[in-house]
Amino acid sequence: MNVLIVGSSLIDLFVDLEQNTKVSVTHDSASFKLGDKIPVDIKSLSLGGNGGNVSAGLKKLGVNVSFYTYLGSDVLSSFIKQVMRDENVEVISENEEVTTGSLSIILNFGNDRVILSHHNVSNHSFEGSKIAQKPDIIFLTSIGKVWEDAYKNVLSYAQENSIPIALSPGSEQLKNMDEAFIQSVHQSKMLFCNKEEAQMIAEKLSGENLPDIKRLLAVIKTYGFELLSITDGENGAYSMDNSNTMYKISSLKPEGYEKTGAGDAYAAAFLASYLKGEGVFESMKKGVINSVSVMSKIGAHTGQLKAEQLEEKAKQTELNAEII
Repeated sequence: MNVLIVGSSLIDLFVDLEQNTKVSVTHDSASFKLGDKIPVDIKSLSLGGNGGNVSAGLKKLGVNVSFYTYLGSDVLSSFIKQVMRDENVEVISENEEVTTGSLSIILNFGNDRVILSHHNVSNHSFEGSKIAQKPDIIFLTSIGKVWEDAYKNVLSYAQENSIPIALSPGSEQLKNMDEAFIQSVHQSKMLFCNKEEAQMIAEKLSGENLPDIKRLLAVIKTYGFELLSITDGENGAYSMDNSNTMYKISSLKPEGYEKTGAGDAYAAAFLASYLKGEGVFESMKKGVINSVSVMSKIGAHTGQLKAEQLEEKAKQTELNAEII
């Protein structure tokens, strides 16, 4: 099974501000004084971005992966290439004329965070001629600003070669759900997102505000998806298959609180399990276990499990699972 991931790459810099006396933190905000010099604790510098996280996660689980991404000629881009080499992921890159790569600075405040995100403005595209081995499935995920041409070209390539698409849109796509995005919804066979993102998509396409999860799943399913995978944080996750069966699974209490990359870890483990022919409940279970493992480590894919580790933890773990 060969999976082609298409998405942007970036670097995550994790900074701890939890016990800083110069930063005031309330239940929903953080503040500091202009002109202050604030000491910080740098916890990690690691690969980030949905595409990179899912690529690394799938490879650890024994899936053959190629990662089509967008890089410059700077030190951040070199770091991304090296990390992907270390993960044994094939990188197919479009080299862009940019001065810096994309960067996210994750400011940790105890159990929550603020993310400062920089994405270069480039006209992202996609060239099918660069793909040496035809993939069995394409995982189309977040691409930074000016992403429409890339999405359109991926859709054309997939249609011409009869390749199914698993869609996992990013913030830029959800911000501008235009013709290219709507076309990707109609052409995709799988959807991976969280509940809030699913509600945004449903409201755009149907005009309905859908807080009820069963109604939400049913409405999104009408747009042609064969499989839905929707996470809901500590509330667990939901899924719906091609027979219109709806599934719910509980979550696990994480040993840590690093949310960055947890959703990607869930998607990677779910997809790897599902592509191997395992059932929806088993795929969801492994998704939960992998995502909780990531939350216990600093770095978006540092805590991702290898295949044998995930199998062992799955045998030892019981989760509440039900058809709803």
